[in-house]
Amino acid sequence: MEKEDVKFAVNSMFNDVIEQAFQYLVQHPQQSDGINRIIKEASDEMNYQMLKIDAHNHPPLSPDLQGHFNHINKDVHRKSLELLSKLQSFQREEKEKNGQVRSD
Repeated sequence: MEKEDVKFAVNSMFNDVIEQAFQYLVQHPQQSDGINRIIKEASDEMNYQMLKIDAHNHPPLSPDLQGHFNHINKDVHRKSLELLSKLQSFQREEKEKNGQVRSD
C-alpha cells in the first residue's frame, strides 16, 4: 500500500461520512447538535489520520512502513463505520418518532 493510497482512503471514507451527515442535517435540522458532533468528529479524525501518515521513521518500501500504512487503513475503516453507525442511529430514531418504523 502506497502513501497516496492511504491518503485517498482517509479522505474518501471520512468525506463520505461528512457528506452523508450533512445531507441528513439539511433534511433534519432539529437534530443539528448530534449531527454536527458526527461531522466534527469525522473532520477531526480525518485530520488526525492524515498527520499520522507521515508520523513515522520507517525507511521507504520497508515492511514496517507497510505495516504502519495498513494499521492506519484499518483504523480509518473502523472509525468511519463507527461514525456511520452513529448517523444511522439518528436516522432510525427519527423514523421511529415519525411512526415510519416499529421499534419491536
